Amino acid sequence: MKNYISNLRNIATFAVILLHVAAPFVLQFNKISFASWQLANLLDSMLRFGVPVFVMISGAVLLDRHEPLSTFLSKRLKRVVLPFLFWSLVYFIFVYAGSFQKFSTLQLLQTLMNKLLKGTYYHLWYVYMILGIYLFVPIIRKWAQNSTKQELQYFLFLWAITLLINTNVAKYLPSIEVLYFSKYLGYFVLGHYLDKHVTTSRPRNNLYIMFFAFGVALTFLSASYLSVKENHLNITYYNYLSPNVCLLSIGIFLLGKSLLHGSNALSINLDKHSYGIYLVHVLVLHYIYRSTAHLSINKNSPLSLFIYIIGISVVTYVISYAVIRLLAVNKRLRPFIT
Repeated sequence: MKNYISNLRNIATFAVILLHVAAPFVLQFNKISFASWQLANLLDSMLRFGVPVFVMISGAVLLDRHEPLSTFLSKRLKRVVLPFLFWSLVYFIFVYAGSFQKFSTLQLLQTLMNKLLKGTYYHLWYVYMILGIYLFVPIIRKWAQNSTKQELQYFLFLWAITLLINTNVAKYLPSIEVLYFSKYLGYFVLGHYLDKHVTTSRPRNNLYIMFFAFGVALTFLSASYLSVKENHLNITYYNYLSPNVCLLSIGIFLLGKSLLHGSNALSINLDKHSYGIYLVHVLVLHYIYRSTAHLSINKNSPLSLFIYIIGISVVTYVISYAVIRLLAVNKRLRPFIT
């Protein structure tokens, strides 16, 4: 495993947690001071790279491997599905624990099965998405490994066009069906392309920073302009599948590839448990909110709000890691945890 991949995964994991703490304040448009809302908007705009970078990392890691179909399916699906099922059950119990006496055993099982089809909690959508991509990896891998750089660029060009469908530009596009190239599969191929075919260097870091900054600016300004203009929250350009989010995600990925070559025991352990941290962090965050509910936070002060968001995010990340690390001590339980 390349060190920059591990370090990027750790950064993306924390970014998702930070995003989940900041996002509720974005939803309070016209309910908190405009300055505080703009702070939340800026943080949310900057953190949009979390999910795209996760998918890009998977593409960088998986599309260049050579392994039999059976090996890939058994290893990868086991690695993803077992913790997913375990934590899905945990979240189901978390949501319905107070209502168990109202249901028969059969009704509970039916409810559980229905929830498993869509997700027992909001952040688990990512697992359904990545599982869908993994099912195609054995096919896409053969194509990617035998494609020229130009052919990969052609695919990514078509995919980039599909990103415009999620913007106001969509009405100007012809009705040519290009959705075969759409959604998160593009990020998957993009990660492979950037890892294999783009050589990074420190002199180019300013360019990568510009990608990130420009993408953030587009996201931030569009949300600000549209929300103020319409006098209600408009986060159309927060969409992970929008050109601006793609641009800032490319900037982060290339900066990571250029700079994040170091490694130590802590970063390795954080990376090893990143999936478990992602799965458990929403539950941890819930109890942190409950335990800090008595705190008086001036949400109308950008500085107070910033300190609160950063503090809650760091505590959530640390506790989530500690919980997963502790549970994973048991070797029999470990495959179900992380």
